[in-house]
Amino acid sequence: MKQQTVLTRENNSVELPENNLRKFKQNFSGKLLFAGDKGYNEARTVWNGIINRHPAIIAQCRSRNDIQAAVNFARENNLLLSVKGGGHHVAGGAVCNQGLMIDLSEMKKVTPDFENKSLKAEAGATWGDVDTATQKRGMAVPGGLVSTTGIAGLTLGGGLGWLRRKHGLSSDNLQSVKIVTADGNLLTVNNHSHSDLFWAVRGGGSGFGIVASFEYKMHKIGPDVMICMVFYPIEEAENVLKFYVKHSEKIPHETSVLMILGTIPQGHHYPEEWHGKNFILVAAMYAGDLKEGEKILKPFRELGKPITDMSGPMKYTEMQTFFDDDYPKKELNYYWKSLFFDDLSDDAIAKIIELGKSRPSSLSTVDIWQMGGAIDEFSKIKTAFPHRGAKHLLGVESNWRGEVTNEVNIQWTKNAISNFMPLLGGNSYINFEENDKANLKNALGKHYEKLQSIKNKYDPEGVFQTMTKQR
Repeated sequence: MKQQTVLTRENNSVELPENNLRKFKQNFSGKLLFAGDKGYNEARTVWNGIINRHPAIIAQCRSRNDIQAAVNFARENNLLLSVKGGGHHVAGGAVCNQGLMIDLSEMKKVTPDFENKSLKAEAGATWGDVDTATQKRGMAVPGGLVSTTGIAGLTLGGGLGWLRRKHGLSSDNLQSVKIVTADGNLLTVNNHSHSDLFWAVRGGGSGFGIVASFEYKMHKIGPDVMICMVFYPIEEAENVLKFYVKHSEKIPHETSVLMILGTIPQGHHYPEEWHGKNFILVAAMYAGDLKEGEKILKPFRELGKPITDMSGPMKYTEMQTFFDDDYPKKELNYYWKSLFFDDLSDDAIAKIIELGKSRPSSLSTVDIWQMGGAIDEFSKIKTAFPHRGAKHLLGVESNWRGEVTNEVNIQWTKNAISNFMPLLGGNSYINFEENDKANLKNALGKHYEKLQSIKNKYDPEGVFQTMTKQR
């Protein structure tokens, strides 16, 4: 173990003495990785292929004690710090350059308690890990739409998935967390203990500490659910979107709808004559009786002549992995933006369709998420998620390989959001955003100042970088 050149929290380059590293290692049961070590490149690589950063030290934790030791080491040595859970956040905040990366990805234990309908999961677990454990008894925790997504990042930012309108956000289903704060203490945080911090981690993003484990409520789901998965030609998009606007508020809470404008890929699921053509997809899941779900979703299947219709009963675990192949790890570059909004006017619909046709990459999509339902039934004061009451979420997802430059895809996404600001407003979803101050303010909205005060209380020195201490 040799002396390392590292960055401080102020981005100054300093030499970290060998003795400091040796002392850290004595209190750390996991693995320390440095550039050139076996496993280093794999550990520093995250889902988004555009992220190519090199931590000076990677601390792969095996226990809560390891997390505490790593936080103490970072604080005492004033190190730039990042934290990796599932490594799936689009902005790549899990990886820092020349600092210390605390890697939780090996802490993946998931323990369901079916009698009490609760589940405990370590911070390195993915939603695939959770779904596999809970569906053994036909239970589920509201998660995301891609099984490789880490539970930590998704939950801390709110957590939108197929159960959002029936059972709320992932963060709405939190009962308790174990969190390591900036002083290295391990706290049990819930509605009765450190309730201000519990409020913050339920939708306020990261940066308040490192959550080592989560405890969630479970719900009876499946094993089969009714889905709508019908692809229409882009020429039907206006009709589809206007139907959605007219009927979205009448849809029961068991139903969550997601509409996607994209390009038909090659593959046996799609007629060959449609390969490379633009589509609008109506994707929805009904979390309840299959026959009732079929009846509720049927009108979405009768809006025109579809390219293909994959609707019908499906295993919940299959629905949770349906889009996995569209979001492969390391193979694609990703850059996303978002806007919450209430009204989808005819002008906005026209602009959304035009945006869907103008995508520089055939892998990119324009998405409309249905909000409401159980999301709005949670009291606004119970959690930090600030977007209760929003009816829809616009997601602009740039996904690309090398067919178009990074700059073109990123600029297209930024331009899209700028053009929609006057129509839709400025609030965004933190899990789709970069971690700079302007984006955080847009994503955290009216809760930003309160979250900043909680940040200053539990992390007065700014050990965790996501929300910086006001100075």
